Amino acid sequence: MTGTAIRTRRTPLTIAGLASLTLLAALTGCAGESTSATPAEPGDPTAPELAEVQLTGIKGPGTIPLQMAADDTAAAYGLAVEPYFVDNSGIAVTAVISGDAAAANTSYFGVIDAINQGLPLVVIAEGWASTPATGTLEALESSGITGLEDLAGKTVNVISLNSSHAIKLRDSMLQAGLDPEAVDWVELPYGEVAAAMEQGTIDASSAVGPTLAAVRGLGSVTVFDYGAGEYEGMAESGWVASQEFVDENPNTVAAIQCAIFEAQGALVDDRALFEEQFSAFLGAPAEVAANEIMLEYQTTNRIDAIQKNADVYFASERLTEEFDFAPHVLPVPDDC
Repeated sequence: MTGTAIRTRRTPLTIAGLASLTLLAALTGCAGESTSATPAEPGDPTAPELAEVQLTGIKGPGTIPLQMAADDTAAAYGLAVEPYFVDNSGIAVTAVISGDAAAANTSYFGVIDAINQGLPLVVIAEGWASTPATGTLEALESSGITGLEDLAGKTVNVISLNSSHAIKLRDSMLQAGLDPEAVDWVELPYGEVAAAMEQGTIDASSAVGPTLAAVRGLGSVTVFDYGAGEYEGMAESGWVASQEFVDENPNTVAAIQCAIFEAQGALVDDRALFEEQFSAFLGAPAEVAANEIMLEYQTTNRIDAIQKNADVYFASERLTEEFDFAPHVLPVPDDC
C-alpha cells in the first residue's frame, strides 16, 4: 500500500466531508434569500456588472474551454476570467455555493442533490455531451475485470461518488441485475490514477484524456464506455451558478455563457485548434492530442439532454423522487 489517500464509501466522514456538510447546513438556512426564480430572459453579455470572476472545474479535456475563455473569448465581453481547478465535482459545487467561484463546471447529479437540499443552483451553460471512447472505466488485465459482472469485491475509482461516471455505472449494473453495493467505490483525482492502478491500490478506474492514455500505456483494457449506448449524447457536464449570483449579476452570467459557448464552438469548428489547446492545457504530447477523440462540446442548452441526467439518477435508485431540470436552466443570450 502506498501513502495515497483514498476516500471510500465505507468511510463515515472525512474532515473535508464534515466541513462540506457544515457549510451546506449553514447555506441551507440562507437558501430563501434568493430574490427570484430562474429569470425567463438572459442578461446583456456586453455589460457585465463585474469586471473579474473566478470559474472552476476539474482539469481535463472538458475544461479546455475555461482556459480559452480566460485567455481569449471573455475579453470580448469586457470580462476577465480567472480559472482554478479542483479534484472533483463535489468541491466544484461547494465553491459555487460558498461564493468562492462565480460558476463551476460539474456533473449534474450533485446539482440535483444541492437543489433538493434547498440550495438554488442554476445551469447556465451546457458543457459537453457524453461521447463514445472519451471516458471509460479501465482495468489492468491482471485485475481479472473484463465486464461489470467482475466488479463485485473490487476497488473501483470514480473520481466522485455522485459523478456522472459513478451514477452511470450504478444504473448499468442495476439494469444487468448486478449489485452496485458489492463494489468498493473510492474517490481519487485523475492525476493519481495511473500510479494507483500500477501499484494495485485500485482495481479499476474512470479515465479521460491524458489519464486514459497513461493507463492504456500500462496495458489497461476498457471495461465500460460512459459515452456509448443509451448514454451517448446526454448532457455530461454543465456550468452552474447560484441563483443569488444570477439574480445579482445577470449580465455577468450572460457574458460567462457567451464566453464559454464561443470557446466550445471554436473547438468544434477547428480540429487543429482543439489539438493545440489540448496539448497546451494538459501538457500532453502532440501525438496524444492527435489521437484524442474530441468531446462533443455544446453551443446551447439542450433541455432534453440535461433532463436525461435526472432520469438516469432516478433509475439508479440514488434519487428517491423524479426531478424536473427545466426550471433550473437559464436561457442562452441571443446576442453572444
